[in-house]
Amino acid sequence: MNIGIMGGTFNPVHSGHIAFIRAFTTQIDLDICFVIPARRSPFRMNEPLAEDIHRLKMLELACEDIPNTIVSDMEILREGFSYTIDTVAEIQSRYPEAQIYLLIGEDQAHRFKEWKHWDELLSSVQLCIVQRTQEANMHALIHDLIAEVDVNKPIILNAPLFHVSSTLIRESVLNGKAIHGLVPESVEKYIKEHNLYALK
Repeated sequence: MNIGIMGGTFNPVHSGHIAFIRAFTTQIDLDICFVIPARRSPFRMNEPLAEDIHRLKMLELACEDIPNTIVSDMEILREGFSYTIDTVAEIQSRYPEAQIYLLIGEDQAHRFKEWKHWDELLSSVQLCIVQRTQEANMHALIHDLIAEVDVNKPIILNAPLFHVSSTLIRESVLNGKAIHGLVPESVEKYIKEHNLYALK
């Protein structure tokens, strides 16, 4: 069984995230893809988060038509910071015979060695990376990642480049700018209905 994990704050989930999930599930031939919003990322301490229930609901709306995808609240239910090594261990305990694939963005790959037990994590999963910028030197990035450990070479997914970020979406909403096309339509509607990211 092939199981994928894609985590993040998803604050909010955007169209780039969805394209990456679709590429992940099809190119790796995943039986299950867990999409997991973090309760609190140690790398985003100062980011104003929408409430957990809203981020979870927006993800469910965005992923509802992607086959084999499960939006999980396991990190939201866990106390403290959300560490990927703990999430991988939890999924491995549920599916001990599965091959685990972990998807991260190129931006996350640059900071991967700052992750908790990053070397153990690389040994536990097959790392997959999606390119976020045209200028990225993926060969050099991968060489730096695995130079100190004996692990499988990360897989580079073939996915379209998206010039969109959750930060851009939050700033656009705050400044009254349109976000149509930057997020799935169901998510755009949800943000408007619940007045998320706007001035209170």
